[in-house]
Amino acid sequence: MVWAPSAVWDNDTSQYYVFWSSMFYDASDTSHRGSGSLKRIRYATTKDFKSFSSPRDYLVFPKNSIIDQEFLFLGQKDHYARFYKDESSGSHVAIDISSTGIFGNWSRVGYVRPEGQREGAAAFADNSIPGKYYVFLDNYTEYLPFTTSNISTTPWDVPKWSSFPSGLKHGSVTQLTQSEYDRISQRYHV
Repeated sequence: MVWAPSAVWDNDTSQYYVFWSSMFYDASDTSHRGSGSLKRIRYATTKDFKSFSSPRDYLVFPKNSIIDQEFLFLGQKDHYARFYKDESSGSHVAIDISSTGIFGNWSRVGYVRPEGQREGAAAFADNSIPGKYYVFLDNYTEYLPFTTSNISTTPWDVPKWSSFPSGLKHGSVTQLTQSEYDRISQRYHV
């Protein structure tokens, strides 16, 4: 099980940290028919996406299975939010905050929304409004959008958008420079 991979660039070490969700079975259970371990977040490092360090545990809870971790850079060195699905909570997506880096100390903010049955967070900052953030959460059918202007509180708001594309699933949002946007717009007549 290697689910929901994501990568974070680290300037200090000039490498990527690649994270994913995993579950383990007893070595003798080669068909994986027995009970597996609780799901956890693992990571490895890479500089080229061809060779990787040995995998290690990143986030393991003693009584909770967790999957689908995603990081959100908060605009200052070592300031991040992380999202992950807590499968023991009715499948809510939790948010934690750190000002000491990805491997630093984290504080639990809460769950993004009170409704359960969400996973696959895709989080990003607004390009125009400092301090405004979005997260898309998959309700097992499609992504639903949520927003906040205070990363340290929950629940996040449902934006009052007149339309949001239906049918979107797990994925990611990538910022584009104006030049990149112009090239895409010209090529695909956006």
